[in-house]
Amino acid sequence: MPVPLDSLLAAAPYLRELHERHGGWLAEALAAPDDALARELAAVAVAGRSAAEELEIAAALRLAKGRVALLAAVAEVGGQWTTAASTAALSDLADAALEAGLDFLLGKATAKGDVKEGITTASSGLVIFALGKHGGRELNYSSDIDVVAFFDRQVDALADPLEDTKIFSRIVQRLAALMQDRVGGEYVFRTDLRLRPDPGSTPVALSTDAALAYYESRGQNWERAAWIKARPCAGDRTAGEAFLAELAPYVWRKHLDFATIADIQAMKRQINISKNVGEARVEGHNVKLGRGGIREIEFFAQTQQLIAGGRDRTLRVRPTSAALSALARTGWIADKTAADLTETYWFLRAVENRLQMLRDEQTHVMPETAEGVAVIAALMGFSSREDFEAAYRTTLNRVQGYYADLFTEGETLGADGGDLVFTGSDDDPGTLETLTRMGFRDAAAVSATVRKWHYGGYRATRAAAARAHLTELLPLLLTTFARTGNADLAFQRFDNFLGRIPTGVQLFALLRNYAQLRELLVQLMASAPRMAEAVIHRAHVMDALIDPAFADDVTRREILVAKVDAFLGEARDYQEVIDRARIIGQEQQFLIAAGLVSGTISAQRAGEQFTALAETMLRRLFAAVRSEFEKRHGVVPGAPVALLGFGKMASGEMTMSSDLDFIMIYDAETTTESDGEKPLAATHYFARLTQRLVAAVTAPTSEGVLYNADMRLRPSGNAGPLATSLRAFRLYQEESAWTWEHLALTRARVIEADGDFGFAVGEVIANVLGRTPDRAEIVADVLAMRELLAKERPPRHPFDLKLVPGGLVDLEFIAQSAQLLARHDIALPRGTTATILARLGEAGLVPNGARLAEIHGTYSTVLQVMSAALTDPFKDEGWTDAFRDLLAQLTNEPSFLRLTEDLVEMQGEVREAAAAWYERARMP
Repeated sequence: MPVPLDSLLAAAPYLRELHERHGGWLAEALAAPDDALARELAAVAVAGRSAAEELEIAAALRLAKGRVALLAAVAEVGGQWTTAASTAALSDLADAALEAGLDFLLGKATAKGDVKEGITTASSGLVIFALGKHGGRELNYSSDIDVVAFFDRQVDALADPLEDTKIFSRIVQRLAALMQDRVGGEYVFRTDLRLRPDPGSTPVALSTDAALAYYESRGQNWERAAWIKARPCAGDRTAGEAFLAELAPYVWRKHLDFATIADIQAMKRQINISKNVGEARVEGHNVKLGRGGIREIEFFAQTQQLIAGGRDRTLRVRPTSAALSALARTGWIADKTAADLTETYWFLRAVENRLQMLRDEQTHVMPETAEGVAVIAALMGFSSREDFEAAYRTTLNRVQGYYADLFTEGETLGADGGDLVFTGSDDDPGTLETLTRMGFRDAAAVSATVRKWHYGGYRATRAAAARAHLTELLPLLLTTFARTGNADLAFQRFDNFLGRIPTGVQLFALLRNYAQLRELLVQLMASAPRMAEAVIHRAHVMDALIDPAFADDVTRREILVAKVDAFLGEARDYQEVIDRARIIGQEQQFLIAAGLVSGTISAQRAGEQFTALAETMLRRLFAAVRSEFEKRHGVVPGAPVALLGFGKMASGEMTMSSDLDFIMIYDAETTTESDGEKPLAATHYFARLTQRLVAAVTAPTSEGVLYNADMRLRPSGNAGPLATSLRAFRLYQEESAWTWEHLALTRARVIEADGDFGFAVGEVIANVLGRTPDRAEIVADVLAMRELLAKERPPRHPFDLKLVPGGLVDLEFIAQSAQLLARHDIALPRGTTATILARLGEAGLVPNGARLAEIHGTYSTVLQVMSAALTDPFKDEGWTDAFRDLLAQLTNEPSFLRLTEDLVEMQGEVREAAAAWYERARMP
């Protein structure tokens, strides 16, 4: 059902902004959208040939992008274009922009004398290939364009052929800048040049000879898949088609290549460990990478293209829907399968487009709230959120069913790769070869250890039933180790684990029958030493991981709270409450971390769940401590008390290693005494009560440590009393507090309070923060604090993203200072850092606020994963290849190198934004 323009603009701030600039043009364009698109593409081509300066062509390209982006969204949502037409329009614009950019830059190179006179873009030998969705003319709404630049040395186009790599690389670098440099928040396309061969060590433009040599000798299966959709989209297309013809034997093997499935399936499992569709929440689902998502349809098609495309040229098509049709036409899949998957593909692509057109964000994740999902439902033309969610789940389940059927035998492929014989006393030579080929560096040590398992060398393997299960499990287990990229270390940790558990029958049976559990356990062994240690000491935590409800339970606050309450409710006395708190706290921390590391929950949701756990533990322990304390000291009559949280606990962003930042506030006269057997004056009473609470939270017991507590945010810091009266708290905040203390106060939140005392505390905070600020003084103080912090606490590691210049602290300082300086404009008194940054963008106070919120999300994901996986995140020994791959995977980056590069760029963006914000914030 078409969606009215007013409804679309009301839901999408980005489109609203475009409409303000191009509304008049759009009204005419909608009368004939195809003609309007053609005119814009023609104007882009003219600009490439006629522009005198780079600023001129850049402006023309940005104008065209703004118009076509607006037209594509409105025409698609309004029903004039299909999603396929919309994605094709954006792809055609990308082609035209790249072609125009090359026309301009080659013209400048000719004027400079680098390129011979008379050489045109079409005869230059330089060709730009579009890969991925761009290659298939299926660009999503806010997509990067993945392009690769090669040049043919046989083309005589340059004045000095020996400078070809230098000249063409310079042109390609300037072309990428034309595409993605932002002016006033506008850009053409984010451009990624890193799908070229070995991008870490090669120039951005390579000769076709060098490219062919790489693919023939070192190319990987994922690169074969990437080139299925590749097409020359700009430059010398004749040279491009010639290169594709030479590359065809690499991409399209003559013989059926079923082994390729194993590689592609392994990549998919890394994305989806422990994911679940069923009746799971639509909120937060990844429409691209999640189970039943777009990636599964693409893999379904591409895998079969790779298998059979070498013998059947009709399968060598680029668009996913065309590939499905070709597979049906040639009998590889049923006509109904092709029709179903084509329909679901474009349904999911439509959802993806609507997610992205709201704010021009390259996101694939459904909103985390029912309200957010309702917006997408409305833009999809559904009359209700419930109808949309039902259709969405049906789509995902349909995709997953076809995908599961395709890969029914996929799990056994790796196990059939060679001999795996562990009988006898000597190493089997064929087995050593297999293990080495699988990726084990010390195959002899692995073989000897497995023989020890078979010989009953551990308690866990002494039972005949355990060894029988182990025999069946080993091929699967070793294959899983091999896929980690850190096979020997993962194997050693698993051996350590096996040596510490009392029995193995149940464990081996579970690992045989639950592939997700096997994958997750091995992943923890390979890439998450902190969690591996938790499994070694508390093997029973794995029971929860095989629960079908785990993927849903781990995301839900109410279930977590109920589990904590039920477990603590079984305690028979105070000491058992303390011990049980550590048991359930550590177990739930592990499960939340497992959900994070497996990709089941996002870093944001993990932060919320870590916080919910901490709040619940603090409340329950406070109740137990208070009850025990009152047995001896009674109560202070009429004196309510509250626990005021600060920092990550207050903002709902805790990690696995976060401290608890809180203070105790009470309301009583200093002369009042408690009424117990051992009465105490109010000040001593609440100070002692605070000490008991801190001890209950932090004291090590036989069950370990629960949390560390940080009380430094109380008035006067470590020099002040442990508990503070409401009056003293108010006076201190109004008259004596430093700016940094008011910054901290912007995130403060009452965690627990008697009656309505929490409202009284909140009112004090609101009054303090609501005062008219001295803007210049606050900005000066914040900058001074940042400078002092940089001096006294420099970053300990390149990934110390909290403290690096342009890191998390800088984002938090922007948000917190904005709460002091623009509190009424923001109107988010307890907003998270990310929501405040986004609101600053919407309010026009920080133009790139949405981008900063996105960067905050990336930083938070990295820090959450580091905290969950590594015992000491700032020691390099924990940074194994497996962990680096995990970090890249969970941040949706193709490689750790690319993640590193992107983080450096993000830090620069944050530094620039912070400087601009403080300059603006000084002004009234």
